[in-house]
Amino acid sequence: MILPRTLHHTLHPSPVPRRRRLLVCLLTLVPALAVAQSPPVVSRSRIDPSRGVNFHAMLVPDTVYVGQQATYQIGVFLNQEVRQRLRRNPEFVPPETRSLLVYDLPDAKTPLVGTIDGRTYEIHVFQRAFFALSPGRYVVPPSKLTYALPQSASFFSREESHAMRSESVTLVVRPIPTAGRPEDWVGAVGDWRARLRVDSSSGRVGNPLVVTMRIEGRGNVTLLPRPRLTVGWGSVVAADERVEFDSTPSTLRGAKEFDWLLTPRQVGRRTIPPQRFVYFNPVARRFELATTGAVGVTVAPGDTVTVDSVAEAMAWADTAAAVPADLTVRASMGSAAGYSWLRAPWFVALLLLAPLPAAAGAFRRRRRRPRKAPSHARQLRDAVNAPPLDAASLRRLAHDALRDRVGLDAGLALANATLVADLRHEGVTEETARMAASLLQRLDAAVFSGERPSQVPTAADLSALVAAVDGEARRGSAARGRTANGRTANGRTADGRAARVLLLLLACAASPLLARQGDDAAKSWAAAHTAYAGRDFELAERHFIDVARLRRDHPDVWANVGTAAWMAGDTARAVQGWQRALRRDPLDGQLRDRLALVRAVQDRGDARVPQVPVQLPPVLLLTVWLAGWGLLARRAWTGRPIALRGAWLTVGCAAVLVAAAWLDDIQRAGDVAVVVRPEPLRALPVLGAELGAAPLTGEVARVLERQGAWAHVRLDGQRQGWIAGELLLPLGDD
Repeated sequence: MILPRTLHHTLHPSPVPRRRRLLVCLLTLVPALAVAQSPPVVSRSRIDPSRGVNFHAMLVPDTVYVGQQATYQIGVFLNQEVRQRLRRNPEFVPPETRSLLVYDLPDAKTPLVGTIDGRTYEIHVFQRAFFALSPGRYVVPPSKLTYALPQSASFFSREESHAMRSESVTLVVRPIPTAGRPEDWVGAVGDWRARLRVDSSSGRVGNPLVVTMRIEGRGNVTLLPRPRLTVGWGSVVAADERVEFDSTPSTLRGAKEFDWLLTPRQVGRRTIPPQRFVYFNPVARRFELATTGAVGVTVAPGDTVTVDSVAEAMAWADTAAAVPADLTVRASMGSAAGYSWLRAPWFVALLLLAPLPAAAGAFRRRRRRPRKAPSHARQLRDAVNAPPLDAASLRRLAHDALRDRVGLDAGLALANATLVADLRHEGVTEETARMAASLLQRLDAAVFSGERPSQVPTAADLSALVAAVDGEARRGSAARGRTANGRTANGRTADGRAARVLLLLLACAASPLLARQGDDAAKSWAAAHTAYAGRDFELAERHFIDVARLRRDHPDVWANVGTAAWMAGDTARAVQGWQRALRRDPLDGQLRDRLALVRAVQDRGDARVPQVPVQLPPVLLLTVWLAGWGLLARRAWTGRPIALRGAWLTVGCAAVLVAAAWLDDIQRAGDVAVVVRPEPLRALPVLGAELGAAPLTGEVARVLERQGAWAHVRLDGQRQGWIAGELLLPLGDD
């Protein structure tokens, strides 16, 4: 009898499980289990009797909440014939799930044997626990099973390989409901119990005690966040964490212990009050509370001097700092102060066009200008003093000169006997028109009749004729002819008039919208001032925010948003408003004084705004660039070299451009945000990741990366970590 091979499974929270082989055990038959005790993949799968091997997958359940376990089950059904023919174990390759946390669950030590539709099957079941960290719809790809069967009953028979794939399954993940969510819920999902203990029942002032809270129950213990420990008579610092797994064949469970270092500050019999741990129970679909018992500690005097009044004084100081003094809001919206010109299209166009005159002067000697061909009338005048031309050349020059002046085909007009009328229509006198007809007829006779007339027109006669027509014909006669694309000047004038009318209609249509927008801003502005005067700071904050959405480029509006939010106790929104106003008006000293009221540092790191006017770097850059290339263009057109001076000018302006781009990035604050509340930073974008330092409310952070609902931020002091995106207020345009 072949002994079974042990299937080795380890729990690992890697979101990308590595491919490995799971060997299917070939065991002797055991008594059949009841259907009610069988895994769902066994009781619910549809078996095809015509196949010797059936391979199916299933998710139980297929709809879960974020952080709730979904069990992925794979069933391999072998009939008696296939089982007897198998010489080696099949190979099972699980699917790759890149968006889920995966944990392998231990397999049954013996396979199941059951009768389905009158056929006996040996059934092997493999299970995995899936946990989703964000809501959505996840598709689990098929698993793969490979096995080989001999082609005949002979021991030396060759084997034929077979491959099968299971069904792809879909997991629907629901978000944690917001209805009834307690404020102190920090992300725990499952069914948990909590206990509290201290390493010693007695201590001394200044000597730390180790306080441990143990959370145990059903769920993914690695995702459990650190609870809050509140002790009024000592300082608390977070310490180690430990995880214990206790997995059954279908459910992941265990315990997680959190340690704190509690340093007593007061002498006497002290009690650590009961601690709350709120979690969401996905089975009951409600938030539940686990409460620890109180723990007593006797604190003896120590080397550290502590007085109860010190703690009371500290508490009073914190309360006094939290209550803001009355601040004034600005009466008018002020003027707009938009972003710097650095990214404006016209600014970039000026920078690109400035070197062109100098470049043209530098290369003008290298390119020989083509000589402009003289007009046909000029060629006819030059022929007077030149060697005599033949009649055909004179005829061609005369006809071309008349065409250039009045847009008339003289040859066609002569053939139709309309030359006199056409010239008269263009304003030529009757005498000149008849003289033109006579000269051109004699010239045609000399060219086409083959006989030489007694009086052949000369170049002087034809030049005098063209000059007379030019002096008598209306100006612009040829321009009023048809253009190359068949459109007339009158048509172009009509198109231009239609375009102007269309622009006027658009302006008239946009005027009511702009006026209405201005009215809305004025109404919200007045309502905000009324609410602020009545000390309804929350309402004033909402109205000022409405105005800011319509007047984004007004620093005074954002300054009032920050002031109203500060008076309403909304520190994060106050920092956002004051920072946005300061980045548009860096010289406003009052804004810097108000930012100094915030506990979080506002004059270092990404929160610092240099006291440089917004448009100063672009104006300086544009002035130096245009003036420099203007002087270089003058030098180039006088024939002197400009290459070296142009290179130095480019290098100097590039340095100014880098400084201007740095200031523009600070002003726009595209990847900078304000922390809404002090949640600890996490080492990874998951709820159960290791916790780090907690930022202060109103602290300015730079967002380095975003991954789903998480943001990787960097704070002052080189602190980095992951934080939920909902805890950040953007400083840039939102």
